[in-house]
Amino acid sequence: MRSLIVHLGPILMLMTGLFFAIGAATSLDLGSFRRMGPGAFPLLVGGLLCLLALVALVDGLRAPRDVRRGDLWAVLGVVGGVAAFAFLTPLTGVLPATAIAVIVTGLVIPEFRWPHRLILSVGVSAAVWLIFITGLGIPLVAIRGL
Repeated sequence: MRSLIVHLGPILMLMTGLFFAIGAATSLDLGSFRRMGPGAFPLLVGGLLCLLALVALVDGLRAPRDVRRGDLWAVLGVVGGVAAFAFLTPLTGVLPATAIAVIVTGLVIPEFRWPHRLILSVGVSAAVWLIFITGLGIPLVAIRGL
């Protein structure tokens, strides 16, 4: 039982990655390398998540670790960041919602000071703009009202 608990995280990551990869490959148009379809990104992300999960699973099997208690604040920070993003995206646009979600998630890390949170939020928002809006041409509202 203890072995299953230690490997539960990578197993859940693997199942999630497989769910998205298989779902994208079977029900969405993948397109081509020059013109990616709507299924290409979920397939790639699902595949990468599977790869990371397998690496974590193999690493956990090679060097077993002790089970630690979960960090409730970390869970609340991630849930709060996702909730902030989901709530704010329709109201403010994807870039402000991303910046605020990164800040909310970073609030639970005590070593992570405000200048670092602000720099990271601006950097992640810029990456979202460059990758999704500029690079992939996804028609997202960057900043509502502009």
